[in-house]
Amino acid sequence: MLEDPVLTCLVVDDRVTLRFGRTDVVVADAFELEVDGVGHRLDPHRHDTLGPLLATYPGTARWLWASPEGELTLVFMQGQRLVVPGPAVRSAWWVGSSDAPNPVPSIDDGGPTDHA
Repeated sequence: MLEDPVLTCLVVDDRVTLRFGRTDVVVADAFELEVDGVGHRLDPHRHDTLGPLLATYPGTARWLWASPEGELTLVFMQGQRLVVPGPAVRSAWWVGSSDAPNPVPSIDDGGPTDHA
């Protein structure tokens, strides 16, 4: 459960960061987003695919959970649903404090980067 479920910021660089108060949900690989019943395949490395992500802002998270297989699902009160497939080789996603180092590898060097 998120301490603050209100989406306060979207950041797009070599990954997508959804900030809920002091908690970041970081997506580093391709993911699915459903908006108004329409599915979209989005890729943080292809900024031209990310337009539908704006439909999540402003928004409020209803549920955030990870399956035993590593799939992350985020459902918004407004009905949008974001699903990140489980990691095949490396972490496809990360959830944690916006003040803590981010263990999701950067596309630039393949290693962890500080997100703070």
